[in-house]
Amino acid sequence: MWSMKKHSWTLFLGIFLCILCVSNTVLAVDKAYFTADKTTSLIGEPVQLILHIRIPLGAKLIPPDFSRMGSPFFVKEVGSLNVVSQAENDEIEYELPLTVILWQTGQYLTPPLVISYQLDGASLVNLSVESIQVVVPSVLDANDLSLRPLKAQINLPYFPIWTFAIALFVVVALGIVAVRYRLIRLRGLQSQSNILSDKWHPEANVALILLKQFGQSQDNPPAIYVEVSDCLRRYLDARFAVQASDLTTSELVTKLEEQHTLTDEHQQKLVDMLKRADLVKFARVVPKLNAAQQYASVAAQWIQSVEQTHNEQLP
Repeated sequence: MWSMKKHSWTLFLGIFLCILCVSNTVLAVDKAYFTADKTTSLIGEPVQLILHIRIPLGAKLIPPDFSRMGSPFFVKEVGSLNVVSQAENDEIEYELPLTVILWQTGQYLTPPLVISYQLDGASLVNLSVESIQVVVPSVLDANDLSLRPLKAQINLPYFPIWTFAIALFVVVALGIVAVRYRLIRLRGLQSQSNILSDKWHPEANVALILLKQFGQSQDNPPAIYVEVSDCLRRYLDARFAVQASDLTTSELVTKLEEQHTLTDEHQQKLVDMLKRADLVKFARVVPKLNAAQQYASVAAQWIQSVEQTHNEQLP
């Protein structure tokens, strides 16, 4: 009985030692730590750190997030992961270089970082990176006269000179277009004011503006004749109260003769203009564009002549 118990304890102790040896072997395989080209640096001076990683062979490595290092460490550059060695005891070693800059004086340890790896079919294993101390002295060497930056550099955007040339050309072109448009508007207003007069009847000024627009129209010549004729009739309605819009050409001429409103020359010219418009409206005569524009110009001249004659007859 005693012999059986002794044998059982011996077997249990052997299994425990085997498990302990295996665990120590696994723990001895995975390891991560930093080394540095120098542990003392000046403010703004780059420090080259190398992260050494040793994990089991065939494991999938997940690198740490260096953005979590935080102040005062400024990660300037992260290199590529390199395989350093592959041991016979089923382990592989990597090196990952990175450049950091410190902008504060004092003694600092690299913050805790976590590296993860995973074997096929196994769960994810997290591995803590051993920290390394970097010292930034608060007093510079009196014999060191080299200039160093006082704060982190700022990356300013760069624009090629040709982009400024194109932008300047566009601005100048838009300015020229705006100035030309303004000059055209001023010339149009000036020319429009030349055909108007404060001494004329308001309806005459309105009719002259409309006739100028009709004369500059570039399409539908028959419509120009109709619009000019209607404009003349509205002018006669307002100027001489003859209800010209409701009368035929013959009836309008008869009424003007009875009232002795116009001179014989003006009345004959009006009859000619209205009959030309009647041919377009009722006889379906199709005029040319230049003829229609000239018709509007002649009607404007007729109104100006009538107004001038009327003002001359006033006492």
